[in-house]
Amino acid sequence: MASDPHSVNLARIDHYGRPSKWFVDYPSEYLDGLVSDLKEIDLILDLEFGLQMYLTWGTLLGAVREGDLIGHDFDIDVAYVSRARSERGVLRERRRILEHFARFGRVIGKPAPGRFMVTGRRAPGGAYDHGIEIWTSFVAGADYYGYPSLPGVLPARAIRPFGQACLRGVPFRVPRQTSVFLDLTYGKDWHVPRLPSDHDARVPRYTCFEFLYPS
Repeated sequence: MASDPHSVNLARIDHYGRPSKWFVDYPSEYLDGLVSDLKEIDLILDLEFGLQMYLTWGTLLGAVREGDLIGHDFDIDVAYVSRARSERGVLRERRRILEHFARFGRVIGKPAPGRFMVTGRRAPGGAYDHGIEIWTSFVAGADYYGYPSLPGVLPARAIRPFGQACLRGVPFRVPRQTSVFLDLTYGKDWHVPRLPSDHDARVPRYTCFEFLYPS
């Protein structure tokens, strides 16, 4: 592994080996704007749907470890805990959320039942270089299910009531037991910065998430 995970000499690839647009190559004003866009989505989910958005995956890791977006990351990851208590209810709720953003032309890429991407602001070059990915999670019984990689291995009380962490100085909700969440997601050495090529992006397929997988 390179000694500097954000070296300008490194090829800009994601954890699948595809060409990527790293945050480290963009001006601070643009990144601050993305975080402002993220706070707007937080408010939309709260006011329109009564849902509390929280940081997840690489964005959570960056906020907790660095207070910032990870330099070699390429999108923003957030999630919400569904208010529904059945698979059909989770899907109906997600459909309403997707339709809301689609009405304003903000959905990009191909949505899936368990996740979809919305636009932030345009990058200095005029394109939407970095999306905001919204992931579905839910509670069944007393357990938390975070699509696609946390299949009921955490109790719901490990997530809520939420904690708080700052991303570029802006406070956001995070899982209550953040360290445990990150241990299960990235391993107990998550405090050590890694390159995308050091991260195994493969996730097993779980029966509990079958209704959320792309068809």
